Amino acid sequence: MTRTKTTNSAALLVSAALLLAGCGGQSGDTAASGDAGASSAPSSSSSSAPAASAPDVAPASGEMITGTGYSFSVPEGWAIPEQQLPGMEKVDVFVADLSDPSATFADNVNVVLSPAPQAISADDVEKYGVEELEGQAGATDVAVQERTSIAGGESAHISASVTQQDVTYNVDQFYPSHDDQTYVVTFSFSPDVSEADRAAVYDAVLASWAWA
Repeated sequence: MTRTKTTNSAALLVSAALLLAGCGGQSGDTAASGDAGASSAPSSSSSSAPAASAPDVAPASGEMITGTGYSFSVPEGWAIPEQQLPGMEKVDVFVADLSDPSATFADNVNVVLSPAPQAISADDVEKYGVEELEGQAGATDVAVQERTSIAGGESAHISASVTQQDVTYNVDQFYPSHDDQTYVVTFSFSPDVSEADRAAVYDAVLASWAWA
């Protein structure tokens, strides 16, 4: 494949802008980030991953979000912030946990459309994505996780830790494709969120994913 940026690093950088701006009715001290990862350091990266599996979980039961060519549901209490945030020109959808205005970090998910002229395979995401995240976004603890199935298609899964202006958060990125378009779906969580709780959120959201 011709080397094409997957935009996973762009999603992290967009997340950083959102992180520093805060969101919704939260105070200026509340951060909203755009990526998710492990609360403990992930294993080292690898270019080979197990075959995709579809977690047997119920879809998220909150608000349904509609983007460009897709829709998904989010957990109860998550919503699109009313406040206009900087850096949104690269984001198709941004949804955050607004259930606790006193929280110091708002867990969230954003979706960015890859600019690649064709869908990007899970193999290529795993081959180039780690380098992008480490080199362009300054992410650490970048690891290739087990692939998953999203709306019947195989998706790579990369986790990492990101620090922007002394704020650290964990990210999980997924890369579902439909026709020739790949979507970079980035979940961001506070470091206080356990691995099991992170998985419960992104598994439920991805279980609800549907193509328009």
